[in-house]
Amino acid sequence: MKIANLLLLVALLAGCASQTVEPSYYLLRSGQDLSSSTLRPSTDFSLGGVEIAPYLGQPGLVMETAAGQMRPASQNLWAEPIFDGVRNFLATEIAHAHGQELLPAKLTSNATVVNIRIDQLHGTRDGKAILVAYWWLVLADQVVALNRFSESRALQTSGYGALVDAEKVLLAELAQQIAAFLVTAE
Repeated sequence: MKIANLLLLVALLAGCASQTVEPSYYLLRSGQDLSSSTLRPSTDFSLGGVEIAPYLGQPGLVMETAAGQMRPASQNLWAEPIFDGVRNFLATEIAHAHGQELLPAKLTSNATVVNIRIDQLHGTRDGKAILVAYWWLVLADQVVALNRFSESRALQTSGYGALVDAEKVLLAELAQQIAAFLVTAE
């Protein structure tokens, strides 16, 4: 009887070990309607660099595990490089809030350039998403405004899907702050 129980235990453990967990992939996309239309590019502003802190530049979503310690998820991954996702998301959200598209700086001349740096974008141990970003305006090689955005948002439910949703809300708030500033700077 003991041998039968041991064999059953071995069989169960082997079955568990052979089950693979499929990774989940997330896109960082704006919820704005992107229907076909003629775009209205801004003549006053353009989008310059969008930099991302190096610790974010890997496939897994990032969670804080202890103070100053981060862990990228191994089964919850970005479907595209986070650099591309953040840039596209912010460009869409700023355009929607501002009412005009910001063309890449290399395609414009005499425009004030909006540069953005994401220093933190991750989940926290206490169930929040955090975003710390800096953005600045440059005109004729002179910084004319420098701003910081630092906010957190509680996750609505547990899990990585909720983390992505909270990060989208924070990035949309950043885009709205930038767009509102652009309106006052015109």
